[in-house]
Amino acid sequence: MLEIANWIQTYFNQSPDAIFLFKNDDLLVSNQPAQRLVSVLNLDTNYLLQLGKNAWSQLSNDDCASCLIKKRLKGATIPLTFHQSAGHPLHFSMIYRPLDEKESVYALTLENREQQQRLSQVEEQRLLNKYVAEAHEKERQKISQDLHDSVAQGIYAAIMGIQRLASVPNDNRQQVQNISTAIEKQLYATLKEIKGLALDIRPSVLDNFGLVAAIKGLAQRLQASTGITINVIALTAADKLATSIQNVLYRITQEAINNAIKHAHSTEINIIITNHNNYLQLEVLDNGHGFDVHQQNGFNGHSLGLMNMNERVKAYNGAFTIKSKINKGTAVTVKFPYNNIGKDMVKENV
Repeated sequence: MLEIANWIQTYFNQSPDAIFLFKNDDLLVSNQPAQRLVSVLNLDTNYLLQLGKNAWSQLSNDDCASCLIKKRLKGATIPLTFHQSAGHPLHFSMIYRPLDEKESVYALTLENREQQQRLSQVEEQRLLNKYVAEAHEKERQKISQDLHDSVAQGIYAAIMGIQRLASVPNDNRQQVQNISTAIEKQLYATLKEIKGLALDIRPSVLDNFGLVAAIKGLAQRLQASTGITINVIALTAADKLATSIQNVLYRITQEAINNAIKHAHSTEINIIITNHNNYLQLEVLDNGHGFDVHQQNGFNGHSLGLMNMNERVKAYNGAFTIKSKINKGTAVTVKFPYNNIGKDMVKENV
């Protein structure tokens, strides 16, 4: 029992929160963080106890509709701010808990809200890393599958043709010509597949001509392959944006269009790029089925990619929003703060 008591005492003192125990309004015991807090801030523990009792009394005597819920609470929480003579204010959440009301034993716990926020940020970063890793792995799987299903199969078919060619008698020129033509067509088709994969992974036009040209090229390719009307309206050249931001905007456009085609069954998609006083705005609007944003996992329930894009936008101090309603379509909007964006005006229906 002595050993267990020592462990409890060690845990009590190593707690990151300041803990005070009171009996009959007198401080019974406090842990080391609490003692340091009292010393540094010159706290009046009786005043803290009185604040806690008042908050608990208000909860206990409240006859509002939520009183049944409040009666189930085991404590009252009060936000507190302490001002130091030097340095920034310290923000705490003080939790008052009656441990034994008959014996008048109470506990006060002061939790550092800034520390809680840092822990939350660490957890958010951990989840973000998980999302990014999953998104990258998903993209690798897609590339691997595309290489296997198209490129590898095309090359294998060409190899089989060459093997057939080797077995044709030399005097059968017509058969040699037919097989050679078939091999050439297969290789050209495979080359086209490879170029398509390269464009999906990283279009050279994005590096050579910038964001607007790359989005127009993307829209033209997808409109040709799907028959869906895709309009690009660019009221700014966007050429003065940092390359990293252009990359993010292109990927969001690509992801949003693919979602509109695959999941929303849209018949028309509009991409609008505009320059405002303090920011550039990209919108991808579709007339598809839409969805309930509050019922979906992440932003749209279909794409981990858009969640990943949202985090990348925030990393560059941008803003990302998704609005959608059932049978009312979806709007993906991205804003990046920027000054002196080029005022070139281009309007094109692809």
